[in-house]
Amino acid sequence: MSFLILPQLKTDSDIRPSDDCGKWDVQQNGTFLNLASSLDYKAPGQSRSISAVPSMWARPLTLEMALHNPNYPIREELVEQWQGMLAAIALAEVRGFPLKAQLVELGDLAGENDFADALFELTPFALNTLYTLQGKKPWQDVYVFLWEDQPVGMSSPSTLVVPSEDGKWGDLPWWNGRTKRLTAPHPHLNETEKALFWRWLENLRLVLTQHRGAPAAINRMSELVDNFRNGLLERPPEQGLSLSDDQQFFGVALNRGTLEALNRPVKPEEQPSCVRLIPSRDRHSKALPLILIDPDIARAWNYPAQNIWIHEGKTLASLNLEDLRSGRLAWTAVRYLETPDLFLQDFKFIDLDNALPGAYLPEGAPITFNGKKVTPLLPLNPILLDYFTPEDLMQRLKLQPISGEGPMVRVTLDLPLSGVAQDESRPQNYRVVKDYPILEEHSIHEVPVLEIWPHFRATGWQDYYAFYYDAEYGEETFQVNVPGSREPHLFQEGRGLYQVSRSAEFPGYICAQDSQRQTIGLILLRTPPLVSQGGHWTVGVDFGTSFTNVYINQRGVVNPLPMENLHLKVTEVPNDTRVPVLFEYFVPEKFIPLHQPLPLSSVLTTRGKTNIPAGKERAIYDGRIYVPDLSTFQPNENWIETDLKWRNLIPNRLFLQHLALYVSAIAANQGVQSIQWSLSYPSAFSKGDCTRYAQNWQTITEELVKITGLDHQCPSLTDSDFFRTESLALAQYFADQEDHDLVRSTCIDMGGGTSDISIWEDNCLVHQCSVQLAGRDLFSQFLEMNPKFLIQLMEQESRDWQGLKEDKFNVKLDVWMRRESESWLKLKRAFVEEDEQFRGLLRLMAVGVGGLYFYVGKLLNVLHAEGKYSSNEITPVYLGGNGSRLLNWLAIGGQFDRHSEVNFLLSRMLSCGSEFTDTEELTRLSSRPKDEAACGLVLSSTRLTGLSRRTRDPVIAGEDCTVNGVPVLWKERLEFEDEVQNFEIPALVQLPQFLDEMNLALRELEVDGLTPMPQFKPRVGLEERYKELLWRATERELRSMLLNIKGESRNIRLEPPFILGLKALLRVLGKEWAGK
Repeated sequence: MSFLILPQLKTDSDIRPSDDCGKWDVQQNGTFLNLASSLDYKAPGQSRSISAVPSMWARPLTLEMALHNPNYPIREELVEQWQGMLAAIALAEVRGFPLKAQLVELGDLAGENDFADALFELTPFALNTLYTLQGKKPWQDVYVFLWEDQPVGMSSPSTLVVPSEDGKWGDLPWWNGRTKRLTAPHPHLNETEKALFWRWLENLRLVLTQHRGAPAAINRMSELVDNFRNGLLERPPEQGLSLSDDQQFFGVALNRGTLEALNRPVKPEEQPSCVRLIPSRDRHSKALPLILIDPDIARAWNYPAQNIWIHEGKTLASLNLEDLRSGRLAWTAVRYLETPDLFLQDFKFIDLDNALPGAYLPEGAPITFNGKKVTPLLPLNPILLDYFTPEDLMQRLKLQPISGEGPMVRVTLDLPLSGVAQDESRPQNYRVVKDYPILEEHSIHEVPVLEIWPHFRATGWQDYYAFYYDAEYGEETFQVNVPGSREPHLFQEGRGLYQVSRSAEFPGYICAQDSQRQTIGLILLRTPPLVSQGGHWTVGVDFGTSFTNVYINQRGVVNPLPMENLHLKVTEVPNDTRVPVLFEYFVPEKFIPLHQPLPLSSVLTTRGKTNIPAGKERAIYDGRIYVPDLSTFQPNENWIETDLKWRNLIPNRLFLQHLALYVSAIAANQGVQSIQWSLSYPSAFSKGDCTRYAQNWQTITEELVKITGLDHQCPSLTDSDFFRTESLALAQYFADQEDHDLVRSTCIDMGGGTSDISIWEDNCLVHQCSVQLAGRDLFSQFLEMNPKFLIQLMEQESRDWQGLKEDKFNVKLDVWMRRESESWLKLKRAFVEEDEQFRGLLRLMAVGVGGLYFYVGKLLNVLHAEGKYSSNEITPVYLGGNGSRLLNWLAIGGQFDRHSEVNFLLSRMLSCGSEFTDTEELTRLSSRPKDEAACGLVLSSTRLTGLSRRTRDPVIAGEDCTVNGVPVLWKERLEFEDEVQNFEIPALVQLPQFLDEMNLALRELEVDGLTPMPQFKPRVGLEERYKELLWRATERELRSMLLNIKGESRNIRLEPPFILGLKALLRVLGKEWAGK
């Protein structure tokens, strides 16, 4: 079938061909118009626009003829193309069309080349122009429009725009890719776009009349614009004119005459985003709104892209992602993500089953690799956790093994978006999917230690800690980052990498990272339920030299502090790796021994501490309660701090800080809202000690109020109800818990460093004092002097005790005594009872305890003489505290009770010291050694009197002395002036009397297992030569001690001269026993 090259002429046409073919004819200006009108376009043949007009300006002239001639044969098609280009310009911003313009000024190009010259010389006549230009023809300045940098049309003074014959308009919805033609845009516009475009055309219609164009041309173009508007909407829209804020949207200003109406495309009135992520309920307002961008969302929702609003007037159709990526478009009020960015690049996994027991993993088929289960690290962008709780995200996440070229896993996310309906209660779901290969090079073979403490949530609690240890696996495991953490502390010891961090909220997830600190996966943590609070605790804290104990009173029920495990064990690591590092670098998961974790050893670990300036140290970071394991405990380590009560002020504070935080955590987890702290201290504390201790607790609790959300009530220095001496707390315990009367009684709390004494009559306090004579003076020092005997006696390894001195030795022995002594006394004591060295040790202990009782007798004597103690009788003694267990060593069978013969010896010493008749009063041991003071601090059933008096109760000397040259008799009260320059004990009188009475009692009472000193002779006493040497050595030892008692009295821990002499004597006798 053949086709005509051009349509044939109408039968009534008066157009005649030229006489000479191939020659140019001179014709009138209207010839082309007449020719166009004479063409019979409906004649048989292929429909095609005319392109054979012999002019370089053929295309714009052809469109001019079509638009200005109602009879033009292909007018309808060209009008649609014209409309399509106007719509593309008007909606360029709304739809984000890649449409730009370039200005071509032919006058400036003339003379540069032949083509430019020809264009300039052949510019069309200005018959139908819509505007004029100053000093030049309207056709001399034209704009070329480019779609993705390719020309698709131009401006025209007669038709405004001219779409090119074969322009490629890409994905413009009203460009027909098959016919390569623009079409009418009407079916492709939504109602909002139609309204905006209608107003834009209205504005164009107005501008047409403002630039002195040809009236007939203006009328014809106005009619076309009106028809165009009417075809969009039947009536004017409520929408007003809204133009782009960009004055050069197309890259240049379109400012030639009427073309200024094209310069600014329409700008939509901003609509709420359809692709805003709907966060979890408790994530609202915590982060900027998140906009998700995915070109596929229109297809997934089956909704036009121009109807899906993104942000700030941008729709899915109009948004140019490159503008966002490059920063040319910047949004400040929102965050945005392209959906591929929701996923990490690779799928990393731990090549072990259930390697993350504390993590929150999606349900579904297990992920396997090489035939065994593995544990995935979730390949998700952490930003999702700014908007979802772990629980909500887990409901929307699915991991599914799929088949592929090798093992693969499909990760599916169902995301709730604001949607086109804008109903937040019913968000519109959008599913995004990514498939990952499971590769050997993405496997992680080892797991670090990873812990969170505490594992609960309570209103106002803002102190959570994360601990990480790579277990020296290095690159074989992963590192971590805890988002939102404050003050992360990373450090390395040996081959191990550690990290401690602190967060104000319970962390919802942890980022697993590679050695370059790049995130390789997420570990989600299940959100603990919010604890309901409202309860009240009274908490008693007995901070001791060797051990520290805590009791609570809740609604009248008194118990030891429940040592709850508040750890979240995130990773599964063998205990022989995990447990030691928690003890040394973090918070122990469990305190040992498990069956009786209290009392705690008064020991601090500073391992891994920060380099923060002195005085700014923080609990957990710089110091934590240490729980010694006897088999591995090495007190000489430079990160172990001991003797916290009497020295080492910074470790003292860190220990108490951690203790108070730990107690608060347990309280909050059990629903407690307020804590009344009740504190004990020894009477041996100086004024300065007391002040510092009270202020320390004030500072600690003030900080706790800020970070725990609990109401902490801390006693002041003058609060006698909740700031008590240890002796008073012990008495309260015996009265309330063990139901012993305080009609005529002495209570002694014997700890590691002090023995706190209180004397009572008819439930009224008569006297209290504290002497620094306790377990370490009565037992520990002797074994330190004779380590070989210790190793033999206790069957210990010598290397475990080598090099330990003073408090370092004491603290290790304290641990052994607590863990092993009861068993040793029951099972092994009987086998060494006849050993001379063991008998010598028992004698030393008996002398020390007997000396303490002798001094108590002196107290009774003086108090009776002062009229404060009405009876002239000795008292029963209630003995508690950790040191009270020493009486078990003195008793046959290793168990002291009311039937033990040692009772007679102790009663005799009371009698000798007081010069009252020996009525064979019993000593009763507490059933809960070291619990008494802490427990007594939270008891108040028995109404004891005399506790709140603020008058001074100076110590009773017990031995003659001089202070700054002023003599003080043994029965007088000892008080220091503002400054002590000289403190002396001229001669020991009472102490030798005691030693003679002690040896005599041992001889007469024949206490099983206890014998007098070998140098003691009946009716003679100690051998003269030995006695002379003994007391000379004692006085020398005593003088060495007295030299240190100088300075301001408020900082001196006052000790009775008799006790100072007794301690000197014990050191001399101990050295003698140890062969030194």
